[in-house]
Amino acid sequence: MTEGKLFHYYETQSVLPTFGNLRSPAELEAYAAQRRDLFADKLMLPPALFRGADLLEFGPDSGENAMVFAGWGAELTLVEPNRHAHEKIRAYFSRFILTDRLSELILTDVEGFSTGRAFDIVDAEGFIYTVQPAEKWLHIFHRLLKPNGYAIVFYYERYGGFFELALKAIHAAGKVLVDSSPLEAARRLFDKKWNSIPHTRSFESWLMDVLENPFVRHRYFIDAPSLCTAAHEVGFDIHAAWPSYRDTLDVYWHKETLSHEEKLRRTVQHLNRSRLSFLAGRKLYLVGSTDAVGAISASIEELVLDVDRLIGDPFGDSLPSVISRLAALRETISTTALLADDAADIAAITSTLDGFRRIFEAVARRDAPQLTALTQSDPAFISSWGQPAHFLVLRKRSEAAREGA
Repeated sequence: MTEGKLFHYYETQSVLPTFGNLRSPAELEAYAAQRRDLFADKLMLPPALFRGADLLEFGPDSGENAMVFAGWGAELTLVEPNRHAHEKIRAYFSRFILTDRLSELILTDVEGFSTGRAFDIVDAEGFIYTVQPAEKWLHIFHRLLKPNGYAIVFYYERYGGFFELALKAIHAAGKVLVDSSPLEAARRLFDKKWNSIPHTRSFESWLMDVLENPFVRHRYFIDAPSLCTAAHEVGFDIHAAWPSYRDTLDVYWHKETLSHEEKLRRTVQHLNRSRLSFLAGRKLYLVGSTDAVGAISASIEELVLDVDRLIGDPFGDSLPSVISRLAALRETISTTALLADDAADIAAITSTLDGFRRIFEAVARRDAPQLTALTQSDPAFISSWGQPAHFLVLRKRSEAAREGA
């Protein structure tokens, strides 16, 4: 089954997925402060690096992130295939007196974009995982970047996406059990969960961008080790990521230079041990044997696949399997060697898995009152979001670096 392209889906919607409706310089500065924290502290890309940089952004949507880049001094080329977004982008840049930073606004997508120019930075956030296989956009970005240029991507990670898929599966069941519209069902199920954390976008945009989005599915999610391996083969090194893709506990002499292949090997090993952390959205590092790590990874993969099947068939054959796999994973965690900050983190994930198991048991009983009562009251369910979306910053290797690889 194919759904075309993500922007085709967005073009049919009445709201843009990330529109924040920034109205004042103070609101823009507050938004920019969040981005500054992300880029400087987590992605090792300080704002000064953007000053005077030729930056190409794919899929800017309504343009909030682009305005931050402009405020940091970047010269922008924006490529946005959704024509409905262009008016908001131009209005934003005019309102905040940033039009002189907007070199071009082009109506096309990643695969349709063509230019003879090379850029210092290529940014693609939130949609790029739907352009598959990943090698396709990796080659495009590599071609568009200058040597040592940066590619910044924001994508759905396969294991971290478990809770996102589970919410979609619960919503699919809820639409049937409470017999209401997608929006009404979502509010009855997730209103308290949504309001438990701050947001710069509306509940309606979350409904459209996640719960009803046909591209938020397992078949589009990307396995982090596979992506890093593909990027290495195309000619990229990993500059930074959030969550971290480098083993920050690694220790060796500062003058030692690791080969690109050895860096990749260590990264993949670290990512394999981070899969439970990605699912849980907190540090639960797998420190057991390689076989034990592989077994837990396989059980998580099977759970994620079964939950994904529920989205299309919420009362189908995979429902009993989801319930049993949630219970099994909960028991496995209690007997697995983990590196966590404290026992509370392990207790939190076991409580969360218990909460989701009870919710899916209510779905299996077709008990609508119990379902909504659990989703609106269970503390572990309300506070759990996992780590579905990952940032990855890749650096294009120079010719000299490639020759020395």
